[in-house]
Amino acid sequence: MSAERPNVLIVEDERQLADLYEEWLEMAGYLVRTAYDGGAALERLDTEVDVALLDRRLPEMRGKQILERIRGADHDCSVAMVTAVEPEADIVEMGFDEYLLKPVGRDELTELVDELSTELPPGLEDPVLDALGDRKARRCLYALQESPKSAGELVEATGLARTTVYRRLNTLRQGDLISSRTTIDPDGDHYETFAADTELVLVELEEGFRVETDPDGT
Repeated sequence: MSAERPNVLIVEDERQLADLYEEWLEMAGYLVRTAYDGGAALERLDTEVDVALLDRRLPEMRGKQILERIRGADHDCSVAMVTAVEPEADIVEMGFDEYLLKPVGRDELTELVDELSTELPPGLEDPVLDALGDRKARRCLYALQESPKSAGELVEATGLARTTVYRRLNTLRQGDLISSRTTIDPDGDHYETFAADTELVLVELEEGFRVETDPDGT
């Protein structure tokens, strides 16, 4: 992350919308660079970028591909998908930090960037802690500890919206707290099932604070 004002890369092919995002974030004090397609995004991406906001549907290169390039190059930046595409099972394996559905308001966007650009003290950046610190992610994890479930079954078990379930599955996946496998039903249809993938998770922090989860509930 850069030492000065946080630097945000906006990747959005709707120019008016991208320019509006840029205006909002500049008024909030951020340095902003904008790209209207995937190729331009990769040209503008460098070590100065702290936060990248990606649309999933872009000309030339999809947001998912840009995300893979960012993670593959080990860029130290947070990534949020800001898109009109409803999340489905395919997002569980994607390495984003947040998933925001359009339309997005000014306050919602600036709060998102504020959160993603805030550096945590050393030792607190941990995907397991991120997952266990989220109440809805914990609810999904506890349900999966009882038995493997599809996303639809997890919606029924938790009472959460499908969009929320997919986002929390992504969070749990990044913390290596769940695994998935493809299941074929009697009609030949394919779907993903998810299961808690740990017997004991222990996160130790400074000051002796610790968080534990045990799939047996003990």
